[in-house]
Amino acid sequence: MFILISILISILIAFLFTFPHYTEQDDFATLQKYLSIKQDYLLSVMTFNIRFDGVERDPNNHFTKRIYRLTETIKKWQPSILSVQEPFTNQLLHWRSHLPEYYHCIGYQSDGIDRNLEHSSSQRDFQVAILYNSQILKLVEQDYIWLSKSPRVVESKDWDSYGARTLNIARFQLIDSDNDTTEIIVFNTHLDVKSEQARQEQAKIIRLTIEQWQDKYSTATVLLCGDFNSVPKQAAYNILTSSNFLYDTWTICKSNTLMCISNSFSTTFHGWLGSIVNTYGFQLLQTILFTLRSSGMKLPYEIPKRLSSYIDIVKELWKFRRMVSLSEIISLWYHHRFHVDWILYKNSLDGTKYLQPRFIAVADIRSRNYSSDHFPVVALFQLRTDRDS
Repeated sequence: MFILISILISILIAFLFTFPHYTEQDDFATLQKYLSIKQDYLLSVMTFNIRFDGVERDPNNHFTKRIYRLTETIKKWQPSILSVQEPFTNQLLHWRSHLPEYYHCIGYQSDGIDRNLEHSSSQRDFQVAILYNSQILKLVEQDYIWLSKSPRVVESKDWDSYGARTLNIARFQLIDSDNDTTEIIVFNTHLDVKSEQARQEQAKIIRLTIEQWQDKYSTATVLLCGDFNSVPKQAAYNILTSSNFLYDTWTICKSNTLMCISNSFSTTFHGWLGSIVNTYGFQLLQTILFTLRSSGMKLPYEIPKRLSSYIDIVKELWKFRRMVSLSEIISLWYHHRFHVDWILYKNSLDGTKYLQPRFIAVADIRSRNYSSDHFPVVALFQLRTDRDS
């Protein structure tokens, strides 16, 4: 009997960490679907945490190796708008030299300003950079704020935020658009990795900032991209999407499968584990971990190297044992969606411009030779006007 039970448990574990199986061939098929309709829809958007340039346990994951994979990914998917998170300034400038020349880039400082790259803060000027295809979009205005109680104070942070978090803002006009002065306001951000309170407060600032920009430009549509370090249905997401303030491109696409193409990959952050994170076993682990984090528990965002770190985790688990919500665990598991990277959107306030999702997918899915420790999210939008109705 013991042998039989052991065999059954082994089969169950093997199943949980094998299915659903998603391969590079599946990713290639998704890319072909994307390219087949891309020319029909004007606006393609990618959000991608490309990982800072630092020491990696596996040298194959170092940026000097990944830069070519990152470049290959962008050339394959050809986004009109590319919102990236985490790069150091010199890292991004190096990468740009490999990308097509029509990609222009904006961060904290405009491209024409001389930077003192020896200064530590200047290395973070492009931590939420926005790259855009200058053949399709014209930059008309840009702003940059810190997600703190003092948004105009450089490097400011509050609410026990692990690091200074920022919001990059760009207002674009579509070039050669059939519509008169079609404008899109793009917001790119990266919420805090450790503090749940900080993530919620940072989301509130983002919502307020979007409201202010749309009040000023009522005919503009809005895109919010970023790494939110939490998953849909949790607090930061609810702050941004409650009362239909912003629409989740993924959710809207999944609700209209006749008009919108998507894939079923459940995760964007893989931490160098690759496509295996999409399996049911890893989905269960992510359900537990994200629920613990939303309760306020501070968990490491990388695999700990020291025994003392694991002891600290056990202490945290004991301290927060009564704050874990079983209903939230069930809800997260039911949705099978653990994307920390999102593309949210909003139609114009005056009701004349609409962004209609036609495609969204987790992309660049690999089991080795990764571009980053995140997989990017790619979306295609059809821009509609009230005259199209």
